[in-house]
Amino acid sequence: MTSIYKYGSQEQGGKAQLKDLDASYKDLSQLCRAIRRQPLLKAKKILNGVIELKQPIQYYKFKKGMGHRSQLKGQPGRWPKKEAKMLLTAVNNAEANAKSQGLEVAKLVVKAAIAYKQNTMKRHRKYWVTGTVLGYGKQAIWANYVTARLEVVLGV
Repeated sequence: MTSIYKYGSQEQGGKAQLKDLDASYKDLSQLCRAIRRQPLLKAKKILNGVIELKQPIQYYKFKKGMGHRSQLKGQPGRWPKKEAKMLLTAVNNAEANAKSQGLEVAKLVVKAAIAYKQNTMKRHRKYWVTGTVLGYGKQAIWANYVTARLEVVLGV
């Protein structure tokens, strides 16, 4: 799978990737949308606010039946805490990579923050809640297990 964001050979910046994340792709995509094109310090403030459950993230997609938040002036939103911790890890990694290239942290901007679906693996449960077992070759519940991939690019 190739990246949407084209890395220029002349361009300097910090880049980071996380693969095989056990996280919701839908939540990651909305978090990435919230921090994209933000200054680095503001993006970290947004992510820390989500982790501390102080600032919800507005959902523009995947919002059917979602509750509305007064902090967002009645717009649908959530606090995806687990995904925010993962994204903060990637942002910190990209910041360290930018520092090693000699860039100033105060001038850094999140140029790209992208989430991808990585793997979809089929799985099924053969046990019921009460502990009874189904017959051979029969599946009680189908559930797809999806992993995600995350890219963050910082630049001046």
